[in-house]
This record gives sequence, C-alpha cells and structure tokens, in this order.
Amino acid sequence: MQSSDWSPDAAAHEPEAEKPVPTSSRVGRKRLARAAESTAPDAGPARIAADVRVDLLKQTDKISEDAAQIREISLAFERWHQDMICLMAQNRDMHGKGDDLGSIVRQLIMLSINAAIEAARAGESARGFVVVAAEIRSLAMRAQALSTDLGKSLHKSDLMTTATFQDIQAGGKMMMAAISGLDSMVKQLRGQIDQ
Repeated sequence: MQSSDWSPDAAAHEPEAEKPVPTSSRVGRKRLARAAESTAPDAGPARIAADVRVDLLKQTDKISEDAAQIREISLAFERWHQDMICLMAQNRDMHGKGDDLGSIVRQLIMLSINAAIEAARAGESARGFVVVAAEIRSLAMRAQALSTDLGKSLHKSDLMTTATFQDIQAGGKMMMAAISGLDSMVKQLRGQIDQ
C-alpha cells in the first residue's frame, strides 16, 4: 500500500502487528507463559510444570545460598558482640584506675601544700625545699587536669561503646529474623516443588 492510498478505513482492516509481551512484571510473565503454551504445540502442561519446578529449585537454591551468607555475617556479629562485652569490661576497669589516679593526685596536692607550709616554718634554711614543694604542686595540678580529661574521655568512650553494642545487638536480631524468614521461604518453596 502506498502512502497516498492510505485511509483510516484501510488501516482498520490491516492485521495488527504482534505486540511484545512485557516480561518484567508478573502479568508479563503470565502472558509470556500463555503465549508459549498457545504457540508451541509440543509444550504441554507437563513441560511447563517441569520448567516451573526447575525454576523453583533454582530459586530455592539461591535463597539457601543467601541464607548461608547471612549466617556467616551473623557469626561475625556474634564475635563483635563478644568483643564489645570485653571492651565494656575494659572501660569499667579503666574507670577504676582513673578513680585511683584521681585519688593519688589529690594526695599529691595535699602533700605539696603541707611541704610548702613546713618550708615556710623552717624559714631561710629551707629555701630549696620551698622550690621542690612548688614543683611538686605544679606537677600535681597537671596530673589533676590529665585525670579530669581522662575521666571525660572514658565517659565518651562509654557512650560510644554502649551505642555500638546496642546497634550490634539490633543488627544481630534483624539478621536472625531474616534468616528465619529465608528458611521459612525455602521450606514453602520445597513444599510446592514436592507437590
């Protein structure tokens, strides 16, 4: 038919070109399966059922592999969980040592004050002792500042450790739920395959 001979009536009588069957959706897959049944005379229901069974077996195997990978990751989470428990115990131990350090620093400050008082009582003969007492006090004050900073850092570490510990616990629980769901899906698929 030439382009000058075209008319709406003639176009209406032309056979429609076959539309491609979409395969990206469930509807598309169903249409594709129906089209395969209608166009392939030797593809009977038994062959289609066998193809579906093979596809289900492949899906089941893939899901089982995915579940195994998630199990491996969950083992890493369990190790991290145990590591975090150890880290929290170390933090508690460091808090105890920090408290001991603070106590020592306070005693050093008191000692330096007492030394300065005794040096003042001794008068001119204890001049060198006054210098030593002042230096001890200076060191004790620096140690006190470090002890305070250590306490603040330990507190921040506790907060971060606790948050990380809780995240690991939550992640582990989510993974266990995912594994359970995948195992259930595999059982359902295998049940369908065996029917």
